[in-house]
Amino acid sequence: MLGQYKITRKLAAGATGELYLADDPQKGQVAIKVLQLGRQYPKPAEREPAGERILEAARALSRLEHPNLVQIYDAQTADDAIYIVMEYLPGRNLSYYIAKEQLSLEEVFGVTIMAARGLAYAHQHGVIHRDIKPANIIYNRGSGAVTVTDFGLSIVTGSARRKTKMFAGTPYYMAPEQIMGNEVDARADIYALGATLFQLLTGGVPFEAGSLEALIRKIEKDPPPDILAVRPKLASVGVCLRAIMDNVLQKQPKDRYQSCEEFLEDLIPCSDVIVNSLQ
Repeated sequence: MLGQYKITRKLAAGATGELYLADDPQKGQVAIKVLQLGRQYPKPAEREPAGERILEAARALSRLEHPNLVQIYDAQTADDAIYIVMEYLPGRNLSYYIAKEQLSLEEVFGVTIMAARGLAYAHQHGVIHRDIKPANIIYNRGSGAVTVTDFGLSIVTGSARRKTKMFAGTPYYMAPEQIMGNEVDARADIYALGATLFQLLTGGVPFEAGSLEALIRKIEKDPPPDILAVRPKLASVGVCLRAIMDNVLQKQPKDRYQSCEEFLEDLIPCSDVIVNSLQ
């Protein structure tokens, strides 16, 4: 038991914590993310502000309701761990589909569009995700539902604690400013969603290297790969897609889409052209 929640089974485990399925007397099935702060922040001086930031972001998210954002019900802390109670999401994350079940072009664009809509709503309400990647987007192929989840690294804009230069996120999807440890805003999430879209379309991330140092150099210096060269079957209809990918993977935030709404203004008509042409 965790307060009113009866733990039924473990759903997943990772380097920083575990995810459990639980029963709640009022809401029925819920998921509980247990973040073990000591694993990621061994120094107490780092642990306390990190815990405060995570709780702040979770509580900000609990006030938001959007079909493409995970619903947070409760957040609490105990013994260097944070417990985030959220809706249980049937379905699989996009990493599964990349590895096991290839999505159609229509699904790829549809999932990306819905994720962008969820992020747009979060950004409008001052929440930056900072760890957008395939593993943090859930897609229920049966219902078509798409949900952005795992806001454990989020920051709340306007907060006194938001100015963190701590290296946080998943390197393959991190914008140059983020991987350099600089302050980030919504444009870092846009870059990460662009890198996710690139992988959904090609099976590989935009930049790969044999070491973290080499990867950082590539993300900072190398031009983004040409999506049409990597997936030549789209070349005849995907000129608009090349322009979109070149934009979202730009090195400087000022050169990218400035909002998810701008991104969607180009992505939606481009995806319609590609899907309708290749059906």
